[in-house]
Parts: sequence; structure tokens; C-alpha cells
Amino acid sequence: MKNNHILFVINPKSGGNDKTGLDKFIDKVCKKQEVDFKLFYTTGENDLEKIKKSISEHSPKIVVACGGDGTVNMVAKALLNTDLILGIMPLGSANGMASEFEIPEDEEDSLDIILTGEAKALDVVQINNEHISLHLSDVGFNAKMIKEFEEEQGRGKLGYAKAFFRSILNRESETYTIKTDQENFEVTAEMLVFANASSYGTGAVINPDSDLNDGLFEVIVFKPIPLSDFPSLTFESFFGDIKDSPYVEIHQMESATIICKEQQLLQVDGELMGEVEEIELKVLPAALKVIRP
Repeated sequence: MKNNHILFVINPKSGGNDKTGLDKFIDKVCKKQEVDFKLFYTTGENDLEKIKKSISEHSPKIVVACGGDGTVNMVAKALLNTDLILGIMPLGSANGMASEFEIPEDEEDSLDIILTGEAKALDVVQINNEHISLHLSDVGFNAKMIKEFEEEQGRGKLGYAKAFFRSILNRESETYTIKTDQENFEVTAEMLVFANASSYGTGAVINPDSDLNDGLFEVIVFKPIPLSDFPSLTFESFFGDIKDSPYVEIHQMESATIICKEQQLLQVDGELMGEVEEIELKVLPAALKVIRP
């Protein structure tokens, strides 16, 4: 048997689904493949530091996030700018990063990718020198929808749908100043998205020309839109090209400062980070290695 080279970080609460038997499944597959492993369960208390400690103790080559985008983000923080490789078993409510990499939600298929897939470099977006975003972060409509979702009793995609329709009725426009090394400009928007990836876990594509290792990220401006045009914008995000919409602007950059006229709720990779007035964004090129099909 090989050294303890895979560490599985399991979030037992992600997605609200039952993970009973996951440990036995991992044990069965890894023993069959003669792969040594360790299991780590998150508790919601000092998980990041405990993950780092477990990595130090067991010296894995691969650390697998078993959960949703929040779990993936937390594990990525522990691996940033190291030679360790991130694996993903998507077990959350909306698994945006796994979807981006075409990693299936089926446990057997995703574990097979971890054992046989290829590690590729991934850019990461640093936010306020405190957070990192692998996927999508935003202020405005979607952040408010996530808050609605977290207050929803039922989770999963049905919970997202309920939160989505409630949020549509409470849309607001805000004023933002965007500062880059090249220019400063002001926008009025219902939502600003800071995009490393292309689409949300729901499948809505908001950054169609995304490249995860081009050393750049995109700021997508969603301008105020009449309720009557909202269905067509939603349709374009799923079945068309959102760049064609008159309500969308896409700006590509390496770094930026976003100044909010009023405090805004910030979400990063599906997790709410509280209200902010200023957002510092900077791309960290090829800062993470991720196993992909």
C-alpha cells in the first residue's frame, strides 16, 4: 500500500443530503485500487486550520473536497501556491465548480476522475486580501438570492428556484465605481459578477468566453432591466449568448477596485461574506492545481 497520499475532506452538512456510507464507498474503491487515504470531517469550527494540520500530519498528494462550492473553496485555500492537487466530489446543493470542470455528481464517476484524471493549473481571484474565488463572486441580485436561499427551509435546486423567483420581485439597482490601471468608470447595475469561471451551478452561463488559466478575470455588469425583459435574459443565459444582451457588459482585467455607493452583500463561490463598501480584486495566475477529466 502506498503512502497516505489522498486526504478526503467531507462536509457532512453540504447539500442537505445523506452521506451515510460515503466512508465505506471510499474505503472500498481505494483499497481495490491500492490507494491509501485518510478521511477528515468538517465541523464548522476552525476547519481551515484543522485541514492544514491534517495535511501536515498525513502529507497527501491529493486533497479531495467532498461537498459543495464552499467546501471546494475552503480546501483550495489550504492548497494555494503548493504542489498539492485539489480533487472534487460534488456533494453540494449547486456544484458550480464541478459543473465547470464537467465532473459528474455521481460519487463513483467523480472518484474515478480523482484516481485517473489529469491535474491542470487554475487561476484564482483574490478578494480583499482575505478571500479567494475559483468560480464566481458577486454583489447585487445573486448575493441577495443566496441569502433568501439560506433562509429557505428546503434546500437543493427547488430551494434555489424559490429564492430566485422571490428575488426577482425585489430587484434593486446600485451605483458602482470600477477602478483599473487603465481607467475609472461608473456603472449602475442590478448585479456585478467577478468571474473566473463561466456559469453558475444552475447552468446559467454569464461569462461565455471564460478561460480558467489566461491570467485574467471578468467583471460582468448586469444593467437595470425591465421585468418584462427578464425572461429573455434568463433564456439567453441558458440557451443563447448573454453577450448579445443590451443589459450586459463584460470587462476583462487583471486587477480592479470596486467602490459601492452603498454597502453591498458580497458572495464568494456561493458563500456570503457580509456587507462591503470596497472590493479589491486581483488574479493569481496558475495558483492552484485541480484534477479534471
